[in-house]
Amino acid sequence: MQVLFNVVNQQETSYSLNIRLSDQEIFLNNLRAGDSEAFKSLYKQYAAAIYGIVRRKVTDEHTAELILEKIFIDVFTSIALYDEAKFKIFTWLHQIANRQISLHKF
Repeated sequence: MQVLFNVVNQQETSYSLNIRLSDQEIFLNNLRAGDSEAFKSLYKQYAAAIYGIVRRKVTDEHTAELILEKIFIDVFTSIALYDEAKFKIFTWLHQIANRQISLHKF
């Protein structure tokens, strides 16, 4: 009987490991669900770096701020399309930034 219990216990343990989500997965799920706190966290973590990318290509501060706003609006509306298996989130944000910069008429 003890052997059978150990086998069942090991199987239950291996299954429970498969259903745990990482902090990143939880964060992305919250973003996709429209959680405003998750979006604020994303903005706080990445806005300065993305703004730096924009400012290297756009010299006017006001224009750069408008582009940054458009970038994060785009992120908010398209987060469901983000595939973490293809890109790190910063890479995806960088691509959106480049697209918004190229769309802007100087």
